[in-house]
Amino acid sequence: MNQLRIKRIESLLKEDISEMLRQWAKGNTPGVLLSVSSVRVTPDLSIARVNMSIFPTDDKMTILEKVKEQTAYFRGELGDKVRHQLRKIPEVIFYIDEGYQHMEEIEKCLRGEVDNPIR
Repeated sequence: MNQLRIKRIESLLKEDISEMLRQWAKGNTPGVLLSVSSVRVTPDLSIARVNMSIFPTDDKMTILEKVKEQTAYFRGELGDKVRHQLRKIPEVIFYIDEGYQHMEEIEKCLRGEVDNPIR
């Protein structure tokens, strides 16, 4: 399968999963923002790895577990949305994207808000 098609599918899945997570979070985790930072699909389209950011970051693991418990629901909804574009609906695996947290830590260091470890 060519890379362009895979990128299009990843973009489609990212958009649809983002909307599903936003709707789910409204009713199940008020005050928490779930954002999909990326979706990576295997070349055979059997697995979609979803990297998501959770704000505020106080209890990320608990929220991730709640999302993982609903994986079958999300896959079913995804199947309803993309059934005309894809023959096979991929298994969805959720991960926490730590990129934003690392970026925030680096910014704090650059602003001098963290003790200098060299001293």
